[in-house]
Amino acid sequence: MDDVPLKVKLILYIGFSVLIVMAATTAIIITTSTSQYEELAYKKSVEKASNYANQFNSDMQSNMAIARTIASTMTVYNSSDREEVNDFLREILVDNPNLIGTYVGFEPNAFDGKDAEYAGTEGYDSTGRLVPYWNKIGGTMFVEPLIDYDTLDYYQLPKQLEEEVLTEPYLYQGELIASYVAPIMRDGEFVGIGGVDVSLNYIDEIVSNVTAFDTGYAITASNTGILLSHPVHKEWIGTKNLNDFDDPEIARMADDILVGRGGHVETIDPTTGENAIIFYEPVRTGNYSFILFIPEDDMLADVTALRNELILISSLALIFMAGAAYLVAMSITRPINAIVSNFAYISNSALKGDLRRRAETDVEVDFRKIPSGLNDILDSLQAYSDKLEEANEELKSVDQMKDSFLSNVSHELRTPLTSIKGYTQNVYDGTLGDLNDQQKTSLGTVLRNSERLRRLVDSLLYVSQAQAEIIEYDFKECQIAEIMNNTFMDTIMLVEANDLHIEKKVPSDLPLIVADKVHLVDMLNNIVDNAIKFTPPGGMITLGAYEEEKYIHLTVHDTGIGIPKELIPNLFRKFYQIDSSIRRKYGGTGLGLYICKEIVDAHSGEIWVESEPNEGTTVHIRLPKSRSTVEVS
Repeated sequence: MDDVPLKVKLILYIGFSVLIVMAATTAIIITTSTSQYEELAYKKSVEKASNYANQFNSDMQSNMAIARTIASTMTVYNSSDREEVNDFLREILVDNPNLIGTYVGFEPNAFDGKDAEYAGTEGYDSTGRLVPYWNKIGGTMFVEPLIDYDTLDYYQLPKQLEEEVLTEPYLYQGELIASYVAPIMRDGEFVGIGGVDVSLNYIDEIVSNVTAFDTGYAITASNTGILLSHPVHKEWIGTKNLNDFDDPEIARMADDILVGRGGHVETIDPTTGENAIIFYEPVRTGNYSFILFIPEDDMLADVTALRNELILISSLALIFMAGAAYLVAMSITRPINAIVSNFAYISNSALKGDLRRRAETDVEVDFRKIPSGLNDILDSLQAYSDKLEEANEELKSVDQMKDSFLSNVSHELRTPLTSIKGYTQNVYDGTLGDLNDQQKTSLGTVLRNSERLRRLVDSLLYVSQAQAEIIEYDFKECQIAEIMNNTFMDTIMLVEANDLHIEKKVPSDLPLIVADKVHLVDMLNNIVDNAIKFTPPGGMITLGAYEEEKYIHLTVHDTGIGIPKELIPNLFRKFYQIDSSIRRKYGGTGLGLYICKEIVDAHSGEIWVESEPNEGTTVHIRLPKSRSTVEVS
């Protein structure tokens, strides 16, 4: 190298250093920026689809609530006044303009035993059954008897299943509708239905106005894939199925929708013929799905623009620094070592992701453009990095808002739930007067379900408090036998109501533990509640406890359906549920065992599950003994 001219050395040294700095910083910034922007775009799209799905689900729940109100009102109605029933249905239809019809339908002579007197009269069919259908089909409100109730799902499904039903779309007197229907049950027997109808035109009007990014649009589909809305192809509504598009990605989406899963696929939009990313989220009421079509170019436009800007800035910076290096090499040689050393320092910092370092500008005037230009480049890159940081902070703010909403809702529900349970308990105990057996059984059901609802609210509140790190524990020495007995007494009524048996195998002389009694009782109640849900009638639940060297070992065993071994490691994840069929049959939020593990961890303990399909399940909890107990032993 001694024979190489100094200006060539300068060009090589400075150019190489600048190249390292710029290549490293450019690679880091471009990779980080584009990936974060792309992730942000995907997250924004998923949240938009989820929010609309939740909004749509709320509307559908409201419709089902109206049907439920009609059915429950008819269940307790005993005046046998047909005109009064008609006035009731007409008033509901007037008060809810989104509905196209309201109705009840009673089994033969199930309403007042006078069907023969009304057969063939105005507003009745040849059977004389009370089946009034108040509707606005055609635009004018009028009443007529229900038709085809002996064959159509709107009557036959709730009759067969004896539960609430949201039907697939079907044609009724030329109108494409979906029906929300609840059975009318008296003394455990089906006597009729109460329901409301919604026109698919109403659903289409709402969803067709949804937009995303520049040209994205939304549709809805039933769980079997039938389109319920479309902003362009109105002829597809009620007739086109997702599987008809002969697209493997759309077919995969249809399979997910069938089982109530959300997600996204990338394929060709069958409407526009463009590359699109399709996001879909389940609408839990009725297992429908909200689907968002977003052109890929629209969604990633900001990412592409940012990447191009960064590449342009980096290219200009490289050109600028190469020219500066050439000028320095041509004119001055004296401060080369200092400049190279300074550049190496900045390069090392940039390679580590630190863009705050700046080149030393206190140099001779002929060299000042080099560090100043580099600093300008780093300032530009730092500015883009700051923008990304601001975007991340905005995302954190949104997450905090959601956590705050969850916490507020949980707090607001606790007070009315406590009042409901308290007043119901007073009535159940006979404080406000004697009850007959049927009334007492019904109130027992209310008490059990209000207790379950309270636990659900407590679970949501616990999760929100855990995320905010504000959960408090009151650790005191206590007897595990007393805690297990509290759980036994808390759950025995629910156990017996489900035709199960429960027993305790807990010695009374077990050593003390240091624990928060309230949280431990809640944890054990949660585990027993799971055992009740997954154990068939006639089964047994056993509460056990025994002493180990440094621990008290608790067990909750049931003779229920069991769990496959490969799924056990996932049980303690937040919101985890085994599969959609079990969720539909047994309900739940997937928070129970997650909260149990949080409580056990707070007590420095261990929790695990042993289970085999059809062999029952055992939940093990190991809690440390009180230090004083260990020292004495």
